[in-house]
Amino acid sequence: MKQPAKQTPQEMLSARKAILQEECRIREQKLNDDFSYLRENAGSLLLSGLSGLIAPNTGTRKQTNVTPVKTNVGSPASSVFNLADLLSTTKVLWPVIWEIAQSMLVSWGINRIKQWLFKSKK
Repeated sequence: MKQPAKQTPQEMLSARKAILQEECRIREQKLNDDFSYLRENAGSLLLSGLSGLIAPNTGTRKQTNVTPVKTNVGSPASSVFNLADLLSTTKVLWPVIWEIAQSMLVSWGINRIKQWLFKSKK
C-alpha cells in the first residue's frame, strides 16, 4: 500500500494557519451577529434590565414552598432590596459601569495630556 506523503513543517504551518483563519472568520461572524442583535434590541434589553432592578423578585424564577419569616417592620430582612439583590445587581451592571468609567478616564487623560502639551509650548 502507498503511504501518504509526509508534510513538511512549512506545509503543516500553512495548513494550521488556514484552519485558524477559518476559526477566526467563524468567531468574527458570530460576534458580528451578537453585536447586531444587541444594536437592534438595545432598548428592550435596557428596559428589561431596569425592570429587573425595580422588581427583582418577579419574572421567571421558580417559586418554592417556603413559609414566610415573620419580621419586624424595621428589620433588614423586610427591606425591599436586601444585600443579595444588591450584590447580584452590581454583578450584572459591572460591565456597564466599567465601560462608562473607562470612557470617562480616557477622556480625562486626553484632556490632561492636551493641557500638559499646550503648557509646555508656551
